[in-house]
Amino acid sequence: MQRVPPWQIPFAFFATSIATLGAALLWAAIAPPPAFVLLHLLVLGVFATTAMGALYQFVPVVGMAPLRFSRLPYAHLALAIAGTALVAYGFDVTNLQIVLLGGALHTAGAILELTVLLATLRGSKNAGMPSRLATAAFAWLLATFAAGMVVAHGTLAPGVHGIIGLAGFFGTLITAVTFRLLKMFERVNVETRAPLRAIFVTVSALVTVFWPHVGAILLAIAAAIFVADLFVIAAKRNPAYQRETLFYSLISGFGGLFAAAGAAFGYWYEAIVLAVWFFTGCAVAGYIQRIVPFIWWIRRSHAESPKNVPLLEQLTSPRLGVSIVLLWSAAGLWWFFAPFTRGPAIVALCAYAALLAQLSRIHLNADRIVKASN
Repeated sequence: MQRVPPWQIPFAFFATSIATLGAALLWAAIAPPPAFVLLHLLVLGVFATTAMGALYQFVPVVGMAPLRFSRLPYAHLALAIAGTALVAYGFDVTNLQIVLLGGALHTAGAILELTVLLATLRGSKNAGMPSRLATAAFAWLLATFAAGMVVAHGTLAPGVHGIIGLAGFFGTLITAVTFRLLKMFERVNVETRAPLRAIFVTVSALVTVFWPHVGAILLAIAAAIFVADLFVIAAKRNPAYQRETLFYSLISGFGGLFAAAGAAFGYWYEAIVLAVWFFTGCAVAGYIQRIVPFIWWIRRSHAESPKNVPLLEQLTSPRLGVSIVLLWSAAGLWWFFAPFTRGPAIVALCAYAALLAQLSRIHLNADRIVKASN
């Protein structure tokens, strides 16, 4: 068993999610697909797939334990790809049996990952709270899949499925992970706040399932506290460090705040758009720009002499990072006011092209950076 998880595991999930994002945005730019097709391609095929791949890296590294059953993630990825394709196709042809089959495959894959993560944490003597909270978020993911299949049977309101997924899974996960990433890249340690914040989000999401109005108010309070925490980090950070991680976190936090506030006032459709595009989308787009170079840096530093490995801040371009968040946010605002039109999707495709350039830069420019440093 390796002390560091095989880099191929998270990268395989990331490559799948990035390819799915490009396909979904291109489809939307040419002829916007049905709402449920696009929603599930983004939330399931892109955001959830990215999160599941990142957790295969995050939990063992933060939990300081070898990844167990390292072949199971590839079976999980195959199930996830097939599940996303079937869910999207089922909604496109209005065949709920196909949707149910896709949901069952995703559920099976999530159970495999939960098994891997629990076994990994069990073998750790110093597993920290962030890794435990991130793993606990999988209970929400399984509940999301279960609720989605019940909704497909027509015995549960669709809104419950969305609340469990967006508020429960992504809310808990993003809250648990953000403080660690900001500790790593902003050098400000307020991670001791993470457990109470994540627990509050989890409780609020649970309340929202049964009492939507009350729960939405609680989620708005949780988001406001989270945003206040980010401003504390902003005040303490060293201005010499790159700012992109904090920018993405702030936009994600405000997206969650406005989404919860909108839901509290009964604007559920607008809340979903804000939660998907800004709260979840900005977190995924921003954090993958940190996680990918970090994994690459670990891999290369183990394989070569440290002098042949660029510094992490040299691997990404701040200008590209800012352009991605600006383009993605502009597309989201345009979509908010003119949903299912081609314009926002085209702008989002520009953000996607910049994201590809950012991620490819990590590998293509590494040798040039090393030579220039030497």
